[in-house]
Amino acid sequence: MSAARIGARDGGALWRDNTLVPFALPGRGHALAHHAQSGNVVLIGRRPGAFAAIVNASDPQSPRIFVPTKDCRFAGHAAIAPDSSAMVTSEFESTSMRGVLVLRDADGRERAHWSPEGIEPHELLFAKDDSRLVVALGGLIKDGGVSGPAFNPGGVNSAIVEMDARTGRVLRRHKLKPEFASLSLRHLALAPDGKAVAVAMQDQDLSAPRPLVGVLELGKEIELLPMPDAAQCDFRGYVGSIAFDASGEFIAATSPRGGVVGLWSASTRNWIGGLALPDACGLAAGNSPREFWATSGYGGILNITATPQGLSVTSKWRAAASFDNHVIRI
Repeated sequence: MSAARIGARDGGALWRDNTLVPFALPGRGHALAHHAQSGNVVLIGRRPGAFAAIVNASDPQSPRIFVPTKDCRFAGHAAIAPDSSAMVTSEFESTSMRGVLVLRDADGRERAHWSPEGIEPHELLFAKDDSRLVVALGGLIKDGGVSGPAFNPGGVNSAIVEMDARTGRVLRRHKLKPEFASLSLRHLALAPDGKAVAVAMQDQDLSAPRPLVGVLELGKEIELLPMPDAAQCDFRGYVGSIAFDASGEFIAATSPRGGVVGLWSASTRNWIGGLALPDACGLAAGNSPREFWATSGYGGILNITATPQGLSVTSKWRAAASFDNHVIRI
C-alpha cells in the first residue's frame, strides 16, 4: 500500500494479485504504518498535513479520518506500538515548528503529548525491545526541496533522539559533527534485531558531496556510510526511503532526485552498488532475506534481490498510479 496520485486525484492505492485498488483521501498522503493485530493501516498526510486516515486493508474505500492536535500539523509519519495498542504521530506547531509527539489510541484519539525537544520531527519508530522511541528531528523550518534552499536562520537543527517509549522522556540526543550541519536527518529503518537504526538524510547544501546514509546502534553515535562516486550512482543530495532486508544483512536506500536504489552491507558498512529506477522512492523489505520492494512515481513496482555483488530486478510491474514517497508490505 502507498499514498498515490491516480488520474488527477490524490489518494492511496493497494496493490495485490496484480490488481490496483485505489481509494480517495482528503489530500496528498506521505507515510504509512501497519497495525499488525487489526490489519489496519494508518496513512499520514504529507507535511504540513491536516489529516491522517485509518484504512482497512480488506476494504480501503472508507478510510476513517482524524486530525492533528490543536494548533499543529502532521509531519508525515506515525509509529505503531508492536502490540498495536497505541500509536505516536510526529507533529509540529504551525507557527514555531516546535516538535510535538502525540501518543494516541489505535483509533487516533489523543492520550498524551511529548516533546522531542527540537523542531520539525519526521520519521519515528519503536526499537530496543520496544522500550525506545527513536525520532528523526529534520530540523527544517521550510523545506525548499529542489526549488530552493531551506529557510533556517539558525541552520539545520537536526538530530536523532532516543526517548523512553513509556514516558516520552528524552534519554539521548545524537547530532552530527559541524562539517555535516547541512544534513537533515529524516528517515529511519529498524534492523531486524531491533538494536540498530538506519538513518536517511537530505542535504540542504549541494556545494560538496556528503554522506546521506548512516547507522545508529542505540546508545552509541551515528556512523556515516560511504557514498558512491556521483559518476557511478548519483543520489543528488537526497534519500527518500531506507530499509533493512529481513535478514539484516543489507541496507537499501532510494533517491527520487537521482532515480536510483542503492545498497550497502550492514555488517561491513561498505557500499555495494546501485540500480537505476526513475523517480524511485517507496522502499520496503520483502518476506525473504535479501528481498526488497520498490515503487516509483511513474507507477513502477519492482521486486529486487540483493547480493554481495549488487542489486537485480527479480520481477517488475507497472500500475496506473503515481506512487508517493513510501510503501509498506501488509
